[in-house]
Amino acid sequence: MTRLIVVDATPYGPGMSGARRRCEELLQRLPALLPDDVFEVHWAHDGGGPSRSIEADNLVHATVDVSCRGGARRWMRRARDLKRRHAQAPFTDLFTDHGPVVYPRRVRNLVTLHDLRFLHGYGGTLRALYGRFRYGAVLRRAAAVIAVSRSVGDEATRTYDLDARRVLVAANAAADVFRQPPAESVRRGALVVGRDEPRKARGAAVAAAREAGVALEIVDGEIDDMTLAAKYGAAQWLLAPSLLEGFDLPVVEALACGTPVIASDIGPHRDLVDAGAQGITLAGVPANNGAWNWPAAVAALRERPPLTAAPPPDTWDDAAEAIAGLFSSSPERAQS
Repeated sequence: MTRLIVVDATPYGPGMSGARRRCEELLQRLPALLPDDVFEVHWAHDGGGPSRSIEADNLVHATVDVSCRGGARRWMRRARDLKRRHAQAPFTDLFTDHGPVVYPRRVRNLVTLHDLRFLHGYGGTLRALYGRFRYGAVLRRAAAVIAVSRSVGDEATRTYDLDARRVLVAANAAADVFRQPPAESVRRGALVVGRDEPRKARGAAVAAAREAGVALEIVDGEIDDMTLAAKYGAAQWLLAPSLLEGFDLPVVEALACGTPVIASDIGPHRDLVDAGAQGITLAGVPANNGAWNWPAAVAALRERPPLTAAPPPDTWDDAAEAIAGLFSSSPERAQS
């Protein structure tokens, strides 16, 4: 029996992000793993659609009249639109980030949890209040919560008193383009990849590199994957000073390119070490006091980089197969 599976891709803007990367990598794989089902992917009208060709006989892309920048308005609009869509063509599964959860008695809602930044002072007052008082109800109504790292899954389970049996960890991974041998054999300086926002603590990397006397390149714009892979391959170190992450894709991408990483000592970075990553130096957490002190990173930058760097063995195929198992199984339905 053919099922209709709706994928809500409307949170993604036209720029690349970890969440968009994850969605696109999974869409490259899930239709082939579930050939008897039909995937209907909804993109926001200003989201630009998929950043590359993602095609399959059982996959359909649709542009919907909602903005990727809508915030709470987008969320409420999607709840209404998805209910209407279900009335037109009943779907059996809804694969979405953060929600909404619709018709939990009839639809198996699979909610992806990327991070819990709003519980830690990032994202504004309204999101913090929503995270404290409403988000737990959303997660408990879902048939399953898919966490991008063990740390995020464990924190959500503790914070919202979730049934651990409904929390699946399907970790992010490095895309194939980053698993090729680097073209350059001589590496110089350090690299930072990521947006300039408080939780990323990019100023700590700038200050540490300056104090250590190491050249630093910052990548925060839109560049293609091949160019980014070349930049990883040309650097002696990737600096990852984030105060909070759900995962941290640049870390595994750099490791896949053979580039060692100096990272803040936070849960998702420890997860990578525990999962078998090689070449990560955990250098404490920057002091978020305006100076972005990261003294342990300064000491590490002055040392010789590790000879071996490699990401954990997890791949996007592993994540897709784990999630396909959720679609194929019949987990206990959450109560509305």
